[in-house]
Amino acid sequence: MNAFLAELGKKLAERWVSLLVVPGALFVALAATGSALGHRHALDRRLLGRAVEELATHYDRRPVSAVLLFVAVLAAAAVVGLLARALGTVVERAWLISGPAWLTGRLVRRRQDRWTIAASRAAAGRAAAAEQAPAGRAAAAEQAASGRAAAAEQAAADRAALAEERNAIALTRPARATWIGDRLRGVGVRVHAQYGLDFPFAWPRLWTLLPEACRNDLIAAREALACAATQSGWGLLYLCLGLVWWPAAAAGAALMLLGWRRGREAAANLADLTEATVDLYAADLALLLGVDLPSGHVTPAVGRQLSERFRKGA
Repeated sequence: MNAFLAELGKKLAERWVSLLVVPGALFVALAATGSALGHRHALDRRLLGRAVEELATHYDRRPVSAVLLFVAVLAAAAVVGLLARALGTVVERAWLISGPAWLTGRLVRRRQDRWTIAASRAAAGRAAAAEQAPAGRAAAAEQAASGRAAAAEQAAADRAALAEERNAIALTRPARATWIGDRLRGVGVRVHAQYGLDFPFAWPRLWTLLPEACRNDLIAAREALACAATQSGWGLLYLCLGLVWWPAAAAGAALMLLGWRRGREAAANLADLTEATVDLYAADLALLLGVDLPSGHVTPAVGRQLSERFRKGA
């Protein structure tokens, strides 16, 4: 047990250093640099060199003061790291915001209008293909080498492009102000449409029977989303530092953009893994609860029956 606790403490210390202290120490160093240079001499290496020399000279024969300064820098780095994680939580909530209507209503309506237009174009493409299909088959029977196959292939590619245009906005009708919010919300909507399962109530039951490898993949995907939000949190801190040193503002904008892109990728991965988990293990959950599956899979009727049991009147 002592060996286990020692190893656990070592891993936690390594994680603490990598996630908080190292990036926090970098921020503290850049904050000191910015305060020494300011906007006017933001990239003056000579001025920075003189400031570093003066600092080294000041603590040259003061080991106790140097140690105290080092401890203070570590403490400040840890505090800054915790602040970045807190800001990351705020960023993640902004990505997933669902209200109030006065704040998000205009953005939601804009996304809904774009999605409706794209969905109408995709539906029109499918309808046109359905109307041309019989004529295409007759023509193919009469003229085998007329090039109908190439035309059909092009039409299929056009329909796929229209569907991709719609799905790039959202897989379901938008109800959130952001793409990330709609992507994660869409999991529950799609699961309910396909299986009749009330996802918020079904997921905790499903989680208990998942194999460890599947759980680890889902946990890793969730952590990736949190890390992307934290990166944007660092971006906010650097934007604030940009008030006294303009290069920090450029770094902050880059971190915000990179965090947003990573957040989209992480959200898409988490949503795909979650849907895949339901696809693979929903039937096992039903059988474990004693529900017969004549068709071998969960139907909407079975899913509604399970959801009623899970909700328990709620």
